[in-house]
Amino acid sequence: MRLPVYIGSGLSLVLLDQMTKLWARQALSMYSARSVISPLLEFQLVHNFGAAYGIFQNQLFFLIGVTILVLAGCWIFRRQLITSPWSEWGVTFLVAGAVGNLIDRASVGFVTDFINIQVIPVFNIADMCINIGIGSFIVESIVARRTGRA
Repeated sequence: MRLPVYIGSGLSLVLLDQMTKLWARQALSMYSARSVISPLLEFQLVHNFGAAYGIFQNQLFFLIGVTILVLAGCWIFRRQLITSPWSEWGVTFLVAGAVGNLIDRASVGFVTDFINIQVIPVFNIADMCINIGIGSFIVESIVARRTGRA
């Protein structure tokens, strides 16, 4: 494992996430959307007091606790989780996304979402990282099955 590459990449993703959320909180209004590619993409400020797709609304301490458990689990079980470059990147993206949203919850009490593509709830860079991480594990599982490693 090329640890410095993954740590540097993860920190860069967290920084990008936090910079874009700061921009969103300063530049966008809660009550209007800024069209980027009409009608496919808008920037719209949303304060998400829950988790993905609005579940666990107003459960701040529960969500912080779950995130800390996920991060601890990634650290404790890293040797079992990381079995290929796909899972190395999966853990990197998953941890970066979790940390990005954890920073929001711990600092402002909600997650700042602002990317609206109209077909799913408004999201942010950290959410994208989490989905890319999960996708990496799915790809790894497909590759492992096809190569007989599963």
